[in-house]
Amino acid sequence: MNGYQRVLAALHGEWPDTTPIMLHNFMLAAREAGVTMRQFRTDPNAIARSFIDAVQRYKYDGVVIDIDTVTLAAAAGVPIDFPEDAPARVTGGRMQSLEEVRDLPSIDILSYQGIQVWLEAVRLLKRNFGDEVYIRGNCDQCPFSLASLVRTLDGWMTDLLDPEKESLVHALLEFCTGITG
Repeated sequence: MNGYQRVLAALHGEWPDTTPIMLHNFMLAAREAGVTMRQFRTDPNAIARSFIDAVQRYKYDGVVIDIDTVTLAAAAGVPIDFPEDAPARVTGGRMQSLEEVRDLPSIDILSYQGIQVWLEAVRLLKRNFGDEVYIRGNCDQCPFSLASLVRTLDGWMTDLLDPEKESLVHALLEFCTGITG
């Protein structure tokens, strides 16, 4: 079995010939390839080269594609800081109050440059590995976690406790589902 077949067998509940290895290792892959996180998040060729080198060095069966830890939050308009040699990070919420959910515009995540870099890196990796290595996209956050970044974690947790805000909580989750789903 090759890596792709091995991971697919495990995902289907079948026994592969050996335990498949697939790590969430984007920071290590970039560092070992001599690529800064800034280069990694902006250059699909640097991303592909980093993961290709890691698979060749460690014989991984699959690659978890992750570019940053807050790509979807950035696409949703959450303020983000982009350090030179660390993953991007949220610097604040997009909303000061949950009531602002009514004014959130729909988001076309494909228009966000970081998503385009991500997709091109996947295309490059697929072209390189074909069906030899399993490629899995990692979408940063699911709707609940993304909502905590859009609203801020403390604001979101407080909002969840207020039964009068239930419809607004659902509206924010629907907004985030539109981005992640």
